[in-house]
Amino acid sequence: MKAERRWLDHSLPPVYNAPMQIAMIATMNRPHAVEIVRRTVHWLRAHGHAARMTAALAEAADCPELGVPENAVMAGADLALSIGGDGTMLGTASLAAPHQVPVLGVNAGALGFLTELTPNELPQYLPRVLAGDYTLEPRMLLRAQLRRDDAVVAESTALNDIVVRQGITSRMINLEVRVAGHRLGRFGADGLIVSTPTGSTAYCLSAGGPIVHPGASVMVLVPICPHSLSFRPMVIPATDPVEILCESNSHGDEMMVTTDGHQPVTANPGDRVTIAVAAEHALLVKLGLFSFYDRLREKLQWGGNRG
Repeated sequence: MKAERRWLDHSLPPVYNAPMQIAMIATMNRPHAVEIVRRTVHWLRAHGHAARMTAALAEAADCPELGVPENAVMAGADLALSIGGDGTMLGTASLAAPHQVPVLGVNAGALGFLTELTPNELPQYLPRVLAGDYTLEPRMLLRAQLRRDDAVVAESTALNDIVVRQGITSRMINLEVRVAGHRLGRFGADGLIVSTPTGSTAYCLSAGGPIVHPGASVMVLVPICPHSLSFRPMVIPATDPVEILCESNSHGDEMMVTTDGHQPVTANPGDRVTIAVAAEHALLVKLGLFSFYDRLREKLQWGGNRG
């Protein structure tokens, strides 16, 4: 209730800068996230700023006049507010990166590894962000293309990872991997994760991969349950593109290519997935409240919160 009174009473100091356009993305399956959107819109309007969001979110937050098509949410925005968990941050980053819009994450989800603020901290720090008192942390993105008979049939951009895995069956698949044009090997497994440093604390970590500092210029290859125990996680330079040939198994099973855990696309035997560093970066707003190592200790519960 204390945080709610701060929003509704306008007790925060006014922001003395030019009006800004704020793009807002929030998870729709958490009512408190929608309530944060509603309060934030109220505060932004009271201080001369504008907000925009998808039509569905605008309707849920009782401001339908602010709704725009999803592909127009980031156009011309000065800042993107991501209100949800890490999944919401991943989606927001993919929308914001082509427009180079900074993203401020507010954790209204579960883990919140990528977010910067809690909901209770947003009223305190939003004026500071709108005044430009923050730093930007660029995060590597991966660009993937699914190629079939020399034609690109699908492409996507990932902040965390690109995964080639089993389709609807649980049978092992066969993959041949090339790195920077050199044949790395052929192996059977449930799949292969190609991860950014940001994604190294996500699926990559669960599959036995290393934790990588987000400032490192590398990619991580992590097999998922490989049949050969000699094929271990591998860190490669970000300058070395990866190519994965989806070979047929004895049943001719289809495979799936996913981007940041969603956007599944079917891959047929003979298809190739090419993965390289994207030209643009995701820009995350940082306020200096904690370091990457602080976040590891807190979220992974490495010995409590003592300094």
